Amino acid sequence: METNEKLLSVISNIGRLIKEKINLSGCLNDFTYSEFEVLKFVQNKKDITMKSVSDHLHIKPPSVTPVIDSLIKKGSIKRIQGTGDRRVIYIALTPKGLKSLQKKYKNMHAIIGKVFGELNDKDKKNLIKIFEKIHDKNK
Repeated sequence: METNEKLLSVISNIGRLIKEKINLSGCLNDFTYSEFEVLKFVQNKKDITMKSVSDHLHIKPPSVTPVIDSLIKKGSIKRIQGTGDRRVIYIALTPKGLKSLQKKYKNMHAIIGKVFGELNDKDKKNLIKIFEKIHDKNK
């Protein structure tokens, strides 16, 4: 099997395995992956706009609206009117959203720990370095 073909197969299989484990654990049952990504992105940041969320998710701004609306209904984020320009709306995590995110992080850390449990710390650090190198090169 060609190296790139094998790489594609391994990456797909690992991604699918992690998604399956997350789905089976139920830790994201009340959130979609997009909603979870928004919560992670908004955490500990100020002045987050719909545009910055759409840029982060790599989707068009109108496609972000349903995700944000859903998170607002769930009480996980809130909209904040800008003070300088009233047309600007910021998005912030609520205390409920933060608590939910922390719980989900804890569950996901356990899942990742099990999936990559056979790797020692050196291997994990090398894997992270490789993934970061690929990500940074392809931004």
